[in-house]
Amino acid sequence: MRFLRLLPILVLASVIALPAAPRAAKAADDAAGFIAQTGNSVLALTRDKTLSPDEYKHRLRTIALQDFDVPRIAQFVLGRYWRTASDAERQQFVHAFENYMVQVYATRFRQYSGAQFKVTAQRAEGNTAMVTTEIDRAGGQAPAKVVWQVNKSGNGYKITDVSIEGISQAVTYRQEFSSVIEQHDGRISALTEQLQQKASGA
Repeated sequence: MRFLRLLPILVLASVIALPAAPRAAKAADDAAGFIAQTGNSVLALTRDKTLSPDEYKHRLRTIALQDFDVPRIAQFVLGRYWRTASDAERQQFVHAFENYMVQVYATRFRQYSGAQFKVTAQRAEGNTAMVTTEIDRAGGQAPAKVVWQVNKSGNGYKITDVSIEGISQAVTYRQEFSSVIEQHDGRISALTEQLQQKASGA
């Protein structure tokens, strides 16, 4: 699951590198503006050095639950196993998946040194929008291309996937998780337990 661990770090890096553009410059119903606003929220969190570790993690979870469609992503990444899972197994998995993601972000967050970030394009496809961004990398490397899949949710938006250099985070999770379940005789509980352990730092 090594590559799986790296993807959230890159995603987080791209979020916290967002420029603090004035909210008034972005329309409320604009997907690119939503991505910028998400970044502004995270940037404000990183700048607050007075937060205790628990409060910091709590606020990070709030942002994640507010701007990412975690239940929808969890259902997708579980793939065909979602259909055969009991309601209890689904609830336990969603909870473990959420905790795992927050733990990964919280652990790596303050180690990030910053980067140049810009929105380069957005394309609407019905209720879904694809927001393309670029992140400058050190050492003269070409900028990393990150595409955010954003879906309409009520009067706002929710992030449902992030693709880095053409690699979908959600699809990668789905492949990795399927492999873990298959290695444990189809037991979803084995994957859930692994995520819970990682979330607790075990």
